[in-house]
Amino acid sequence: MTGSWSRLGSANPRQALAAAFGLLLGLGAFTGLQRLVTPRYHWVTPLDELIPFVAQSWFLYVLFFPFVLLAAAYASQQGFKALRNATGIAFVVGLLCFWLFPEQVPRPDLGVLGSGFLQQRLSRMWQLDLACNGFPSLHVTVTCLACRALWGRCGKWLVAGSGLLICLSTLTLKQHTLVDVAGGLLLALACALATHRQGSIRRVPA
Repeated sequence: MTGSWSRLGSANPRQALAAAFGLLLGLGAFTGLQRLVTPRYHWVTPLDELIPFVAQSWFLYVLFFPFVLLAAAYASQQGFKALRNATGIAFVVGLLCFWLFPEQVPRPDLGVLGSGFLQQRLSRMWQLDLACNGFPSLHVTVTCLACRALWGRCGKWLVAGSGLLICLSTLTLKQHTLVDVAGGLLLALACALATHRQGSIRRVPA
């Protein structure tokens, strides 16, 4: 276990800063596009209706941002290059899908929440993130790509567990449908394959 964590190395602030800039740029493009489209698709399945709304999932959902920044900071140079390029491809494909397949994502009634804190956080988030661009889930895509960047750098179970919880939170927070999540996973796989050579990590001697 100690050997696994020793591979993490030191953080690279420049990589984290570049990732933060990229995320802000992508969010800006996403926010602008969602006000130009009218939702035409509704992909809620019976299985989606069985998934409960868990407002506390917000805490896991927002972990996406520090998780991606940590992945960028601690990724190897090759891993960061792959993460950067794969995420760029994912955002371009995602924005194209949002334009061509604008989806209406039903949102729960926040009036039933007992927590004023969560009610305010979710209300604010949904004012910025309108319920019209869900497919594919870029939250899921970029989380998977961040896991890939960290995979050979530290504890795999911690990386996989954190990524899984963030992805699941998109469903329990009713940010996305199962179709969106599946699309996000497939997009992550495609982008990872497209940048496979860039993400090749040299083995660290034991």
